[in-house]
Amino acid sequence: MSETISVVYFSGTGGTQRVAQAFAASLTRKGYIVNNIALDSSSHIVHSADEDSLFDASKTIILIFAVHAFDAPEPVYRWLEKTEGDGKRTAVISVSGGGELWPNTGCRERIICTLTAKGFSVAYEKMMIMPCNWVFSIEDEIAMHLINNVSDKTEKILDSFLSGNTRRTNHHLSRFRRYISKLEKNSTRQFPKKIQVLECCNACLWCVLHCPVNNIALVDNRPQFGADCVMCFRCIYGCPQDAIKANDFQVLKKGFNLRAIERRMAGKSLCPIEECCKGFLWSGVLHYLNDEDGY
Repeated sequence: MSETISVVYFSGTGGTQRVAQAFAASLTRKGYIVNNIALDSSSHIVHSADEDSLFDASKTIILIFAVHAFDAPEPVYRWLEKTEGDGKRTAVISVSGGGELWPNTGCRERIICTLTAKGFSVAYEKMMIMPCNWVFSIEDEIAMHLINNVSDKTEKILDSFLSGNTRRTNHHLSRFRRYISKLEKNSTRQFPKKIQVLECCNACLWCVLHCPVNNIALVDNRPQFGADCVMCFRCIYGCPQDAIKANDFQVLKKGFNLRAIERRMAGKSLCPIEECCKGFLWSGVLHYLNDEDGY
């Protein structure tokens, strides 16, 4: 009977979901039974009744999340509050737009400590990079290099992890970054106050149905935002009418959509990585795409 592996993930605007899908596809090809657990409570997500039993049967867990405030997003911690590890061998995969450069270094520290306290055996950790969806707009060519690289990175990580290799880093959050992380997470709940709903909103319910933490309700045909926001930007970037905006430097003014990037770049050849990733800002991406940190 095939072994069951649980792939647990939280994704805001689709980058981490792409990574999780790549892991699931690779594991399926390798003959494993894959139990996908999306830490997403939005009503368009269909959760299997067998998820919990399959998770209990899994001896191996792959946890994937986008870096948020030098840490894992709150939905991951909420899931862990009601979950026991029972010695399950675990890989922790963080997803960022810049790689292991500061300030992302140490982003897995707190979640790994929490996993260990809950009885998980964390044997492997690794950073993957997907196109950045906040503050820094990314060129389409760099984005496509990252998108195209997901399957290759996934295969190499799984080959190492499933072979029994151990990979742990010595990156730790400084006291200063812990303080900033706490401040940023606290301010996340205030983010809805910056959101504006434009007149072009047609009350289609997309944002209500797709909010991963059920933080949006339709009141008098207008979206209203509660106090449980995790600042994933899904409602802003995903609104079909482009009717949700936020006056905040972290939100990309041109929006963020992986499928749109792929459509724009369809059939186009890409410049070499070294030509795309010039300067310190992209050094982590260049390092990552050139496989300089091993597995």
